[in-house]
Amino acid sequence: MALRSTLRLPLLTCLAALPLAARAQNNPVPDLPVVAVLDELQDKRAGLRYYDAAGAPLPAAAGAASYEVLQRLDSAGISWRVRRYDLTTRRPLLALGFGGALPWGVPEGPSRQWYPSGQLREQASYRKGMAEGRLQTYYPNGETRRLVDYYKQKAVRAECYTATGDPAECPPYHTFAQPTSGSPDVQQQLSQDYPHYLPAGYARPGKGIVYFAFYVDTLGRATAPRILRGDDEALNAAVLEAIRRLPRFEPARLEGRLAPDPIEGFVLYSPAVAKRRKP
Repeated sequence: MALRSTLRLPLLTCLAALPLAARAQNNPVPDLPVVAVLDELQDKRAGLRYYDAAGAPLPAAAGAASYEVLQRLDSAGISWRVRRYDLTTRRPLLALGFGGALPWGVPEGPSRQWYPSGQLREQASYRKGMAEGRLQTYYPNGETRRLVDYYKQKAVRAECYTATGDPAECPPYHTFAQPTSGSPDVQQQLSQDYPHYLPAGYARPGKGIVYFAFYVDTLGRATAPRILRGDDEALNAAVLEAIRRLPRFEPARLEGRLAPDPIEGFVLYSPAVAKRRKP
């Protein structure tokens, strides 16, 4: 998804001239409950979530490059409004609405994304999870990069340009990282693999769930795995090891250029799972 607008208010221009420390002091991180996984928003009106420089979620503020404010709306088909900000400059990076019970499921309404500099990177609109109307992206210098018009959920016109405004070929807009071997479903692959990294004789009563995240770097490697939520150290360690041993991916691309791709999910545990461990 891509997002946002070129209007720069005088106030924002003034703030941009302030030292970073002063800007952060004038715009502190909201005092909201920190959520590691989106399920934790079920009984909340709002929450705060942290992300690393690659856009992968974190369980807490340590190591964060940005943060997200997630607010419940329940208005005009939009259930949640999500806004992401650079943690250092407090500049907006993303603004997007979602339908459904939780955010990051079904995009709805206008959306925008910005470069860390404050320059608009993308603006678009969604209806029931599908692009609608015009998608427009920009270069860091503000020149239009791509124009795509959608009608009845289909692209009917697409134009791309160089950073100096000349017509250019349009590469696929955004492709996600894809495993080069094994299951095409990463969560399914990890569910199959992690029992093999449990300690010999491991067993725990009842069921369990481990939420994880990592990102695929531009070389196709599963990078910086972390546990978002899990209450068993041995189980957590097995999931992390399974992530580290994932085969190489075909890297993601954005506007034809290699890009990191954040991935998050969960795996389940039951007593039967431990029996799948190889001796």
